[in-house]
Amino acid sequence: MLPNAAALSTNIKYPLFRRSALGALSALALGLGGCAGPGSDFTAELLGNEQQPKPASAQVAQAPQTELEKATGYWGEKFSKSPSTLENALNYARNLKAAGRKREALAVLQHASTYHAQNREFASEYGRLALELDQVQTAKSVLAFADDPAKPDWRVISARGAVMAKEGNNKDAIGMFERALVLSNRSPSVVNNLAMAYALDGRPADGERLLREAAVKGNSDKVQKNLALVLGLQGKYDEAKVVGAQVLDHDTVVEDTNLVRKVVGLDPKPYNPTANATYLAGGPAPVRPAVQQAAAPSSPALRETAQPAAAGPWAPKVATSSN
Repeated sequence: MLPNAAALSTNIKYPLFRRSALGALSALALGLGGCAGPGSDFTAELLGNEQQPKPASAQVAQAPQTELEKATGYWGEKFSKSPSTLENALNYARNLKAAGRKREALAVLQHASTYHAQNREFASEYGRLALELDQVQTAKSVLAFADDPAKPDWRVISARGAVMAKEGNNKDAIGMFERALVLSNRSPSVVNNLAMAYALDGRPADGERLLREAAVKGNSDKVQKNLALVLGLQGKYDEAKVVGAQVLDHDTVVEDTNLVRKVVGLDPKPYNPTANATYLAGGPAPVRPAVQQAAAPSSPALRETAQPAAAGPWAPKVATSSN
């Protein structure tokens, strides 16, 4: 284990998604996620301050509806008329999620689980969203069912690894992430998750190797923060400051690096500024994942074909009503 790992967890009292990499480790924010698709985070922030619909009487000019809003309304109406139809439930929930209304999406899936509890596609969607909203126990049981050995899905496997990491079971979490890494063709999100799982298991050097890979292939603020953290955990304090300074303000970098140094108690290791010149100076510019544009209600991106149902023990009793 890492030196004074228990103290590291005890002394950091920041919420999820504190802007520093140190907060990410202490809160088990293991990278970019990979449970709900590329670029998502399985410890995504809880929703807050959502815009409430204006009353019908408000005398304010309404902006034209976006394609996402149209699609959400379309599938919402279809779901209200036939909540037992799998396609309606999945696509309504997916559009709500795309709009940032994740709690509403989860409520839709919770209701629809009465009808579709034995469908693995449904379980995958439900379990991954439950994990994003930190409903770990629900996610654990649902994702275990969704993980089909005959048709493995790296998103489900990575999400199961996230559950295990949240429960402190790093050994099994690493196994899941390593499996997902192969199936996903080294998805950056899984690379990042595995790197942080290594760090939590007392293997920060392995985490550093993977995070450098992720940084070169497609940089992100979260990768930079996590890389700064694992460098600090190895006593590479000066290099950690250089890396962290690319995405954090100076005071935060100094504060976090000093705290890591105090907790791990390692002597500082020498840093050669030219050793990583390609990465730190001449490497590729950060690449931001493009936001997928919502399509019209009939688009395949928002209207996915339901898969055949599969038997499984996780869910509530299946209703027979078709209404």
